[in-house]
Amino acid sequence: MKALAPEEPRKLPSNFPYLTMRRIKEEQRLEERRLHVIAIVTTIAVSLAGIVAILFFIGDALWHSLVSVCSQSEAFALVLPTLFCLLFFALANHWLFRRMHGENSSQ
Repeated sequence: MKALAPEEPRKLPSNFPYLTMRRIKEEQRLEERRLHVIAIVTTIAVSLAGIVAILFFIGDALWHSLVSVCSQSEAFALVLPTLFCLLFFALANHWLFRRMHGENSSQ
C-alpha cells in the first residue's frame, strides 16, 4: 500500500486553468477545421456527381442544342450584355462581402 500511495501530493502548475483552456480552444479549433474540410470535400463531391449525372442523362441534347445555337449568327447578340451583367454582379458580390465581413470582424 505504501508503494502505491504517493509520498507527497502532486501539485498543479500555477497556470493550470490557462493551459487547460488553451488546450480546449486548440482542440475546438482543430475540430472546426476538420468539419470545414469535410464540408468542402462533400460539396465538391456532390457537385461533381451532379454534373456527371446531368451530362450522362442529357449531355447529347445539350450538345445538339449548343451546336444549333452557335450555327446562327444572331446567337451572340446577348453575349456582351450578359458579360456586363456578370461583371456587375461579381463586383457587387465582392463589395457586399467585404462590407459584411468588415462589420462582423469589428464586433
